[in-house]
Amino acid sequence: MPEASLPVYFLCLLALSSACYIQNCPRGGKRAFPDTEIRQCMPCGPGNRGNCFGPNICCGEELGCYVGTAETLRCVEENYLPSPCETGGKACGAGGRCAAPGICCSDESCTMDPVCLDEDSDKSRQLSEKNLTILDGSAGDLLLKLMHLANRQQQGKHQGY
Repeated sequence: MPEASLPVYFLCLLALSSACYIQNCPRGGKRAFPDTEIRQCMPCGPGNRGNCFGPNICCGEELGCYVGTAETLRCVEENYLPSPCETGGKACGAGGRCAAPGICCSDESCTMDPVCLDEDSDKSRQLSEKNLTILDGSAGDLLLKLMHLANRQQQGKHQGY
């Protein structure tokens, strides 16, 4: 009999030692996820009018996107904060979010995405054209033509329904 009770005592001891003690139990039990409230990402850019999308990316609706410039230095601090953040805008691309009119950004890069164009808004067109004035003439003209072409193609798809 004592030989059979030894494994039972061992199992009871094991169960008690892996238990969750009152002082350190997370809410919802030991298998519950810790409280991770998703917060708005840090503001960045001129006048803090943009939000960080990654350690080197700062975007805003009125600003466009800055990648690897002095305006993105504050975004490096985001990596050291313990809680996750989420930027505004609708989902686009592969795990990205709309950062500015026509631009989809993830934490690593930005791409042009027609999903992020608000076709009914003249404001978004004015903002995207305003952002393009920073570029030199030929690059700005090319990018502007591509944006208008993508917009026309997107409108053609919606009219076909």
